[in-house]
Amino acid sequence: MNSKNNNRIAKRHFLWETDLKRWLIICAILLAFGRTLPLQAQQLTDFAIYTDDGVGTWPDGIVAFEQFLDWKGLTHQRITAPEINTGDLSQDFKAIYFPGGYAWYYKVAFNEEGLNNIRNLVSGGGGYIGMCAGAYFACDSVDWEEDGVLDYPLDLFDGVGRGAIDAIAPWDNYTMTTVNLNPNNPINQFSNAQEVTLYYGGQVFDPHDGVVMDTVATWAAYYDLPAAINFRYGQGRVLLYGPHPEIEEDHDRDSTNFAQELDDQGSEWPWLWSAIDWLLGDPITTPPVSSINVKDNPSNLLNFRLYQNYPNPFNNATVLSFTLRERAEVELTVYNTLGQPVYRLGPGVREAGRHSVRFRADHLSSGVYYAVLRADGYEQSVKMLLIR
Repeated sequence: MNSKNNNRIAKRHFLWETDLKRWLIICAILLAFGRTLPLQAQQLTDFAIYTDDGVGTWPDGIVAFEQFLDWKGLTHQRITAPEINTGDLSQDFKAIYFPGGYAWYYKVAFNEEGLNNIRNLVSGGGGYIGMCAGAYFACDSVDWEEDGVLDYPLDLFDGVGRGAIDAIAPWDNYTMTTVNLNPNNPINQFSNAQEVTLYYGGQVFDPHDGVVMDTVATWAAYYDLPAAINFRYGQGRVLLYGPHPEIEEDHDRDSTNFAQELDDQGSEWPWLWSAIDWLLGDPITTPPVSSINVKDNPSNLLNFRLYQNYPNPFNNATVLSFTLRERAEVELTVYNTLGQPVYRLGPGVREAGRHSVRFRADHLSSGVYYAVLRADGYEQSVKMLLIR
């Protein structure tokens, strides 16, 4: 009897030791994998949003973009230069956003490790989006007003950002302006041919020889030069904007009051929605109609229309015509390819209806000229060819 009891006790002790060993082995495995699994399984935040609390970053550009991301259902977190200078961004974020502001402050805020952390995020499969100053910061160099050409260290875009564009609005003025969308760029597949958007010190993107980039949009009022571009960087993607599609000028859903006196007449957020899809490597979509703050196509709502000059090409003289739906103050200016005005009508108030102006070019040399009509905070342009 005692022998049987001893056997039972020994068997239970053996089973207990076996279970204990199994449990210890499982714990050891969990502890070993636990050191790596949280990083691998961690849900990445969609966007890091750079801020320096208003020293160089434009607060409205940050708030508006955050509201846009909320509208699109994307996650975001603000991040500072010290955090970027010391942290591996790719462990926490899919992409990074640099807002408008003053690019020089961005330049001096980052050490080489911080710059490498940004580059590594993008080249490893992430994304970079820069608006205005954020786009200047990404360029190899910046040609800014009287400062001349200055070297910038991030070098995502192998080219020059040239601004401000006085023909649209001298710095530090702002206005609504038209950009022409590239129909061959997949970002624009759901968009109209043009967008009317905010200009506030943005640039032309001038690539160095041999550099591959895709144009998203061009400045309608400035020789159709690149206003927004996108390109691959390593395994990742870069999206740079000269204008400010994040700002909703006459609507409060961006939670800012900037440029509320201007009439947006159409949101650029659906255009930006598709661009962000491209940046994150997702299928390009457009927001559901129910989620868009629906406004008519801006081209249908503008109070004016500028027609192509006739004849074109022309010799010595041509006629420029425009229509106004209602009485408005207008200004018609003709620029040469250097952006210098060679003719100006107004500003002055014109009644509703059709107006025609005979433009004489006796004193001008052969070449391309641009007529720009401004009214109600908007502008339209046509390209003209003078042949002697």
